[in-house]
Amino acid sequence: MTRKPLLILLLTLFLTALQVQWALPVEGYDANSTHMFSPEILGVYPGVVLLFLLAVFARRQLPLLRQSAICTAILAAYWLLANYITFDIRVAGWSTFSPMEIWLHVLPASVISIATCGGAFFATTYMILRETRWDKHR
Repeated sequence: MTRKPLLILLLTLFLTALQVQWALPVEGYDANSTHMFSPEILGVYPGVVLLFLLAVFARRQLPLLRQSAICTAILAAYWLLANYITFDIRVAGWSTFSPMEIWLHVLPASVISIATCGGAFFATTYMILRETRWDKHR
């Protein structure tokens, strides 16, 4: 694996784990019911998809800012759904929440974490993609 895809995969794993833990509700936490939805495992899925998309984008020679923006938007949507699923499993599973009530809890809890982690992902991904080797210029 080359350096850039590995860095983007690790960035995706780290930020997904951070974002899901940040937006996680403290009350009603049940660690035993979430082994398949742990933040570390949740980060693998978008990482693989984003690497595939970046390969397609590079082949089509899409501008780097557009590549970073599309990947960030996809990752933000994924994070929002991951927050919904995590809340549904950890909190709503123990009481009676309608889907609308779950969204009313998830959206406010997710705004700051997704905006912050999304901004970090966008900026770092753009820097990684823009990076050129110094050896090529010498």
